Amino acid sequence: MKPKHQAIFLIVTSLIAVAALPPVLANAAGALAVGISPAGAQYGFAAGSAWNNPNAGEASSNAIAKCKKSPGSNARAQALCKVVINYENQCVAIALDPKDGTPGAGWGVGATQQQANDAALIQCRATAGANRQAFCEVTAKRCDGTAK
Repeated sequence: MKPKHQAIFLIVTSLIAVAALPPVLANAAGALAVGISPAGAQYGFAAGSAWNNPNAGEASSNAIAKCKKSPGSNARAQALCKVVINYENQCVAIALDPKDGTPGAGWGVGATQQQANDAALIQCRATAGANRQAFCEVTAKRCDGTAK
């Protein structure tokens, strides 16, 4: 093979090799923000999450903004929104007792959606009280980056 053809061959094979690589996600930062009334979740619970952000700072800002606009919450809880965890290439879940005025609320982060769901349900059941533990359910969930 002539030197010119060798160079073209090397360039083409290099491009093919690079094209075969899995995509790299530039945006894989996530955050979860929560606000709970000082009297307990039964008096106000707000939550917001952000995923696939370029960095932890933006993820935190976006999660707090969503928490402060959390539907079904009140101003007391929304005013207390703060980031409880930053994550990358993980899943997040929020679990609540759906009945108004009940204290069951929890969140979780895990390598898989199931792990995040389980962690959120455990925390919800721990705060729900003996009569309401069975009613906790995952109400929001999402994975960031490459997590599933």
